[in-house]
Amino acid sequence: MLTLSPGDVFLNRYSPTGFYSSAVNNPFIQELRERSERQVAYSQTPVGEHVWPFPVGARGRLVYLTAADRLRAEEWVAKGFTEAMRTPDSTLIFVNLAKSREILNDQVNCMGCLSACLFSNWAQNEEGSTGKKADPRSYCIQKTLQEISHSTETEEQLMFAGHNAFRFKNDPFYSNGFIPTVKQLVNRIGTGD
Repeated sequence: MLTLSPGDVFLNRYSPTGFYSSAVNNPFIQELRERSERQVAYSQTPVGEHVWPFPVGARGRLVYLTAADRLRAEEWVAKGFTEAMRTPDSTLIFVNLAKSREILNDQVNCMGCLSACLFSNWAQNEEGSTGKKADPRSYCIQKTLQEISHSTETEEQLMFAGHNAFRFKNDPFYSNGFIPTVKQLVNRIGTGD
């Protein structure tokens, strides 16, 4: 927080809750943004402009893309984003093999912490499912919140912050890297300084 500048925190919609959140623009958020940017609409059958076959998955099942989207998909594959993952919105996102495995592993390990999470299809109902495909454009919020609180790799995790968090850098209370205890912070808030 002591290194943030204006604009380093922005509103995004990658949350598995479906709500907007404010987060630090770090590699974690940048990778989520890139995932969504490497996205194309597909059709199960040839229809309209979606007539260009594209193999997906280990079995190479065909989906159909527009000519322009097929070219984009082939460019992403050539850059190493070889795994096309289906979203609930009939789109494909393109990620590398390691990210694909991480996403699938996180979805398998879902603990059901949210009753309607976009990242998984678990639901608190008789079926135990939302009936929708899990969304690989999101992330496991439980995992990232645990890792940000118990890890030193904060740049690689979700970091919520208010849009004025950059002010910590210039606040004299935090000068020279001073991090107050909870008691010191509460006392400061109580005095209004």
